[in-house]
Amino acid sequence: MSTATTRSRTPVRRGPRLRGLTWLIWRQNRTAFWIGLAVAAAVACYALVQHQHIAAAVTAQHLDACQGHQLSERCLSRLTTFGQQYQFPMRRPLQAMLLLPFLFGLFLGGPQLAQELESGTYRTVATQSVTRMRWFAAKLGVPLAMTVLVSGVIAAAMTWWWHPVAKAMGPMFPWHQWYPFYGVGPVVVGLSVLFYLLGATLGLVLRRTVLAMGATLAVGAGLFALLEAVRPRLWPVRTAYAQHTSDPPAPLDAWQLADGPLSKEGHRVSEAWDCYAAGDIKQCLASRGITGRWSEYHPASDLWPLQWTATGLCLALGVVLIALSLWWTRRNPA
Repeated sequence: MSTATTRSRTPVRRGPRLRGLTWLIWRQNRTAFWIGLAVAAAVACYALVQHQHIAAAVTAQHLDACQGHQLSERCLSRLTTFGQQYQFPMRRPLQAMLLLPFLFGLFLGGPQLAQELESGTYRTVATQSVTRMRWFAAKLGVPLAMTVLVSGVIAAAMTWWWHPVAKAMGPMFPWHQWYPFYGVGPVVVGLSVLFYLLGATLGLVLRRTVLAMGATLAVGAGLFALLEAVRPRLWPVRTAYAQHTSDPPAPLDAWQLADGPLSKEGHRVSEAWDCYAAGDIKQCLASRGITGRWSEYHPASDLWPLQWTATGLCLALGVVLIALSLWWTRRNPA
């Protein structure tokens, strides 16, 4: 009598799968992760639709022909109408992008280590043959990867939405103002990573969730103010000199940092403010020996070098925070 043996086959799950600490960290933060992914997907879809509408409007209104230094009344009217339809609705989202790094720092970075240390639940992980450094790396690394992914998708979507409007509007939508600058490009990712690491580091040191979140808000605001202060000098500044003019020689779409009068020998001299109230300004300036102007500025082509330099500065500070966290973890065993 022969017996047929049937082997039951268990379906094999293929592809990448989270395991161990990585799975645990994902599960602990899954609500925040799913919300971030959903928001990033929604912003990307909306930006895609808006980009198509804007591109069609630029073509239909022939705004490419209006890109120049001297705008006719007809072009000015077209651009004004275009700005009311597409630029103004974009301002609030671009301004709101400044909140994104703070959200990562406050609600993802601040509680990340502070909650574990405050409640003592890290001891359970420590009993599962997991070293302190491995636990620290997983707690820091998994949300960090999600921060890069979510902020990167949102930044790319906002850049895709903003670019055709900025190109059409030119100097009427300055690229160097804070809310376009910090709302597009890689600097969004750099700030998000920096603020997340700042929150995690403060949580590790302070060991209190609410205290860490408050400190992240205060220190993050200080770091942003510092970055804004040094932003004009993150890339070499250009200087232009021009004689026989009373207007700054910088291009209209440039970020002008400083300007002043020139003598006929080409030297910088003090401003003669009283001449601007005189009837014949040019004659008054000439009588004071002022025959030209100088300007220090960033051209529009410096946008992306400034962006990448600011991003590199944020990431460098993030590396310092990681090193500080590692040092603190080794010097202060739980």
